[in-house]
Amino acid sequence: MKTTVYVVKAGDTMDAIARQFCTDIGTIAGFNGITNPDVITEGQILRIPVGCQDDVVFRDYTIEPGDTLFAIAKMFGTDVNTLSRLNGIPDPDRIETGRTIRVPMRPGEDSIRIYIVRDGDTLYEIGKKYGYSIEELAAYNDIIDPDRIEIGQIIRFPTPADGTLTDGVYTVRSGDTLWKIAQRFGTTVVSLINLNGLTNPDMLMPGQQLRIEVE
Repeated sequence: MKTTVYVVKAGDTMDAIARQFCTDIGTIAGFNGITNPDVITEGQILRIPVGCQDDVVFRDYTIEPGDTLFAIAKMFGTDVNTLSRLNGIPDPDRIETGRTIRVPMRPGEDSIRIYIVRDGDTLYEIGKKYGYSIEELAAYNDIIDPDRIEIGQIIRFPTPADGTLTDGVYTVRSGDTLWKIAQRFGTTVVSLINLNGLTNPDMLMPGQQLRIEVE
């Protein structure tokens, strides 16, 4: 049986975790010796049997001001019904800014492929957030004047090189340590531990995703 390791985050419930990995509460509880599925703690490590198809993986996305579930679904190549079901959203027209939701991705795809310009956006800020220069984004999107982008305009991202950030997320590579990652992105080991709820900082796995705040 295919399994994965999951570190419980603030606000998680067993029901949400079970939906994310296409399994059920009882299976997770039995696999981890949990007698009361209603009580899980932030930072708790769960070994989870994965019931989803082998070619489907998931990632986190934090809802930003102006987002709609339709726009998020379009951004990640999925649909509103799938996002609603995975995240227990009863009304797709009402989503909360700042909430982190799960979105399905497929291995080999960029973590985020497009960005829909919002009011107040600049190409500089978009590039800074996702790890690209103005020149890269302008060239890739045939933008003649980088100072002029329009609300609703779709910005496509080049495939990121190894070791770059995408949407503030870094994918761990073989040989990485928290210290090396912190040095690379100008942050601290403590910040990485706290931001990602790491209970064993010495155990990083290739392919593991880490959130990184870059000034």
